Amino acid sequence: MNRLLPYILLALLPLRSAAQTQESPPSAPPPVALQGVYDNQIANSQAGQWKALNSAQPGNAQLQLNWFRSEYNARSSDNNGALKGSDRIALTTIADDIKASAPGSFEQHLADYYLDFPSAPAFKDLSAAYGMAPERVELLAPMLSKAMVEGDANGLKRWADALDSHGAIAVPLRSAAADVLMSVGANGILFTNGDMDTQPAVVSQVTTGERVDVLIVDRRLLSDAGYRTRVWNSAGAAGVVPGNGPGFAKAILSASARPLYFALSLDRSWLDAFPGELHAVGAVFRVGTARPEDAVMLAKHWASMKKPLDAGPLSRNYLLPGAVLLAHYRAAENTDKATAIEAELERIAKATGALKDLQKAGVLQH
Repeated sequence: MNRLLPYILLALLPLRSAAQTQESPPSAPPPVALQGVYDNQIANSQAGQWKALNSAQPGNAQLQLNWFRSEYNARSSDNNGALKGSDRIALTTIADDIKASAPGSFEQHLADYYLDFPSAPAFKDLSAAYGMAPERVELLAPMLSKAMVEGDANGLKRWADALDSHGAIAVPLRSAAADVLMSVGANGILFTNGDMDTQPAVVSQVTTGERVDVLIVDRRLLSDAGYRTRVWNSAGAAGVVPGNGPGFAKAILSASARPLYFALSLDRSWLDAFPGELHAVGAVFRVGTARPEDAVMLAKHWASMKKPLDAGPLSRNYLLPGAVLLAHYRAAENTDKATAIEAELERIAKATGALKDLQKAGVLQH
């Protein structure tokens, strides 16, 4: 099998969509769910709608917060969950408008939370917002992150149940999370990238009781020393707790007996830090030395995965393990299985707008 193939395909994983606007702005906020990030086109459309509504009704802090959140979703979904410098400038401008309209308000604190996340000041702002209006649904996802970073088991259950009961996790994201959890080996440690892949998996664990053996690590929260220590101890790792970044995962790989896995959506800088150690075994990478059974596990998981086509960039992520499996079958001259995988890859590529990319990369040969 071509061991360079996963790295060639990494460039194909992010999904970008052009912003769209509609002439009629919405009269109510978009649904408070994780869907704003997973569907890039909708996120950009909503951002345009809320901008237009704010222009028509300036000085309304609630409308400004809706615009801020829609812009945050659109801009972060354009860059795999991260904000560029220009994004922060644009969002800070909206946050400053909120502060001018309603200083010290719920809306100001929540906007500041998003701008400062995942630093400690962000969670102070979140606590302030919660103290003002604990019933606001905008708090559900942020409060789950707060419970994670604080190691608050009761809070984790409370906010996971709330997200579940409010239908705040889109069905396609639930399906993708199920594929990820299924692909992780027993007692595995799973590093995730952000709300879109972390929260559906955590909510699934908490509300269903399934795959609770998997330790889910939100790599963004590792900037908090307390969170790093809890993860390190939960992993059964020995030695001094390392600092933030890919080096933390490197240290766990050598200091813990638990197997290590990366979500396919993990930040590229993390993936690049493990050359030759990422092995597609389903909807995740197993990290470490290559094993003969990797291909067997990939084939097993591929056959069982739901592979939703409407989960935005998470749908596009399926192209990478599919391409690795296709290369394996071609190398083994298993024509029947290769043909079946190629047909499925073509279907996923068409649905995610990646057909030309796969053809150009030589994955699809027609």
